Amino acid sequence: MQGQDISAVAAPNGTRRLRLIFGVTIFSAAFLLFFVELLLGKLILPRFGGTPAVWTSCLLVFQVLLLAGYATAHGLASRVSTASQGKIMLAALAGSLLMLAILCKVWPTPITPGFSFSAGNVQHPSLAIIEFLAAAIGVPFLLLSTTSPLLQIWWNKLFSGESPYRLYALSNAGSLIGLLSYPFLMEPALRLSTQAWVWTASYTACAICFGFCAWQIARWKPRNEDSLPAPALDAKTTDAGLRLGWQLPTLWIALPACASIQLMATTNYICQEVAVIPFLWVLPLCIYLISLILAFENNRWYSRTVFQFAFAAAAAWQIVLSSRATSQSYLSHLAAASVLLLAGCMVCHGEAARLRPSPAHLTKFFLCISFGGAIGGVFVSLLAPNLFGAFWEFPLGIFGCAALLLVAAARDCSSWWYVGNREIAPALLGILLVPAARELAEFWPAAGKIPAWALWLSAIALICVAAMLRAKQRKPNVPRPSIPAVRVTFAAAVLVLLVGLILPQRWLYQHVLARSRNFYGVVTVVENKQDNYLTLTHGVTAHGFQFKGPNLEKVATGYYGRNSGANVLLAGWHNGPMRVGLVGMGAGTLAALGRPGDNYRFYEINPAVAKVSMGPRAYFTFINDSAAHVDLVMGDARMELEREAARGELQNFDVLVLDAFSSDAIPVHLLTREAFQTYRKHLRSEHSVIAVHVTNSVLDLGPVIAGIANENGFFALRTKPSWLGGMSSTSDWILLSQDPASVSTESLRRISIPFPGTAKPILWTDDYSNLVQLLR
Repeated sequence: MQGQDISAVAAPNGTRRLRLIFGVTIFSAAFLLFFVELLLGKLILPRFGGTPAVWTSCLLVFQVLLLAGYATAHGLASRVSTASQGKIMLAALAGSLLMLAILCKVWPTPITPGFSFSAGNVQHPSLAIIEFLAAAIGVPFLLLSTTSPLLQIWWNKLFSGESPYRLYALSNAGSLIGLLSYPFLMEPALRLSTQAWVWTASYTACAICFGFCAWQIARWKPRNEDSLPAPALDAKTTDAGLRLGWQLPTLWIALPACASIQLMATTNYICQEVAVIPFLWVLPLCIYLISLILAFENNRWYSRTVFQFAFAAAAAWQIVLSSRATSQSYLSHLAAASVLLLAGCMVCHGEAARLRPSPAHLTKFFLCISFGGAIGGVFVSLLAPNLFGAFWEFPLGIFGCAALLLVAAARDCSSWWYVGNREIAPALLGILLVPAARELAEFWPAAGKIPAWALWLSAIALICVAAMLRAKQRKPNVPRPSIPAVRVTFAAAVLVLLVGLILPQRWLYQHVLARSRNFYGVVTVVENKQDNYLTLTHGVTAHGFQFKGPNLEKVATGYYGRNSGANVLLAGWHNGPMRVGLVGMGAGTLAALGRPGDNYRFYEINPAVAKVSMGPRAYFTFINDSAAHVDLVMGDARMELEREAARGELQNFDVLVLDAFSSDAIPVHLLTREAFQTYRKHLRSEHSVIAVHVTNSVLDLGPVIAGIANENGFFALRTKPSWLGGMSSTSDWILLSQDPASVSTESLRRISIPFPGTAKPILWTDDYSNLVQLLR
């Protein structure tokens, strides 16, 4: 076999088996990449407050590692002989397996370094995430990242003449299945440590398959590689000239960069600005992967006509929903953002697929694709939080896609930019009519008096005209005199898009006294002048409000109003001065209940929250005006409490308030058996109380608290008052104590509800948790 083309001499069954092994290796490598991303993302997510920015930071790390893998593959393919590529990869795979074998003796599992690597770095959380992920999975992830481009190159060598690009679609299919299988199959069934061992075993099997492919290519060395026939080009593949120039690689980078920006910006937008629903970040990533699969699996899936018009229509829909004159449910906003992401990613990935080169430039192409993805990740995860006070990257990604759409059309002489099909102008006008009227009404009130039915009817009529022109058109490739009309209409569309994306951002600053964005999200202080109160919001979740009128500034409001469980508990405490610990500051509302001699100790992970709620420049004055002595500890509450216990600095709390679970950012590690073991160390006595705020419209955390109560021998009382004062919000609290009398006063029983009721207690540990089972 030495010195011959395997594909030419192998038996048919052997060739089929080799093709199968190639496919299985590429699919399983992609599956394992997303499996481990989600596994480690879950492990580190709670340590930084559970914010969606943790996931986008993880995506950034994985994109950079993917880029490094593609760069390695390109370097091997362009600078090393074919046989040597196989030998190098065999050695690297063997080295990675040896490394995992050594690490299993040092760490709990070969890919979980332990919590010491994920300490909550409040000032630089992104760097802490990078450190943890690089230590946990850097080398295996790098090798898995080389799988797709290298095996496609080897495929082209072994099976000369067969296009390898469908293997890229197979790789993305593996990624999609890995993404969907984790939260619904792996996470509910297996503990984190078991998941890590399953992944390690699966990696070993994948490495063996990869090694077999490398062994085959190491044996393959034709007598004269130059004498081999040139590989056939795909019909949609660009010329494989020796010099590509700079324009084509630039587009290879810019198109996936724009798709990556849209992915991560949409994730931030829908998770923090549209709806606070756990797992919502899975949806944009699924859409992103589906677009990659469709674009590269077959040329017929990407139709410029369909997806470019779909992009224009989705952008118009997004503009209409963002208008102040429109009040729609979060499902409408979610649907619009999802359709827009799909259309935008299909445009970017579809155009990139149309520009793909011959297999001779395959690794350079995929290197540019991964480089573009990494650029998008860096922009959204690292630059945008420091450059923008709001999620400006969301409209910028949309506008960037429109600009690249024009560039792609201008490069292709057969596109609508040059052909000028007559149906394009009325179709675009029909799409633009409603959003343009909404925008015009902002500057010219008379436009707002046009009946909505008239606008929609006119839009439908224009689209019908476009459909009729399309049906009558017989020679679509012949230039027509409608080219100027098409270009003018496109310019108008860009103007409507630009204005429509800027206007909602302008509204974000109305009645806003302060806005701050960092790793943990956007914190906003909004003034309601009519009722004279301030509201603190984090994304779309309100975390407290304070009236500014006479005799009202010190009144506890919202979830901490006079009938809430926490308020009744603290106000009715008669055992002398209190020591109260509070996990999560918000507006610092509970400090209003502090009395002389009391000590309130806040634990807060987000510096922006602390800045607006405490200190000389605070907008909310509950803490500054409190009669109690108030301390502030910055950092993750559990880790700070563990450090204090290790130093012998037990806090002796009479009441410990856990208030970090009212949005989608659920810090799971605060609700585990190990966390409550730490909390118990800091309680003064058996009479002390742990008050857990579980108000959440999506999750019912009651079963988890019931499991904790059973594990620790706590008596539990759940309060959810049906009657409220004028400045209170409906709140759901669970009070835990080893002394039933501490949580069974008459005032507490009057606002209590049965607990745990019919719910089955669930015990979370640092090794196992599952939010899916808590969905309402």
